[in-house]
Amino acid sequence: MQAATIGRKCQTAKWVGMLLDSFDALVREIIEFAQDQPYRVRIKMLENFVQVMCDDSQKPALFLEIATVLSKAGISALTTNDWDFVPALQAFSNCRWPIEEIRRLTGEVGDIYNQATVIENDVALHMATASALQAIKAGECFLELLIQTAMIL
Repeated sequence: MQAATIGRKCQTAKWVGMLLDSFDALVREIIEFAQDQPYRVRIKMLENFVQVMCDDSQKPALFLEIATVLSKAGISALTTNDWDFVPALQAFSNCRWPIEEIRRLTGEVGDIYNQATVIENDVALHMATASALQAIKAGECFLELLIQTAMIL
């Protein structure tokens, strides 16, 4: 954050620490506020906030929240949408961007990176499952169509 960088030159370490703590609290409040919003609004709010942040220090936490929301939305879509795998696959696919940003911003170290790796692996598993179920459903539809065509002939 620019204020902390500039403040280090003319303010006490305590002042800079309080400023950074205040910014951390702001980020946590934004994440908490977004939790009460519908899925798509929540994602848009978090993405917009990430884009206007000047400092990269808190971006990994926001990207982790975005990836978490997207992965949960994908899992929810997978379990509730009867044979419609597109919403789940879209949500899982959209997880790539925040995870890549976490990787870039953290240098692939730390707790947030480790959590992102868990989400990435979980998303890969669920994406493979959704793709397999989609293929099974398509195969069933093709088989049914083939049987109906054969009955007509």
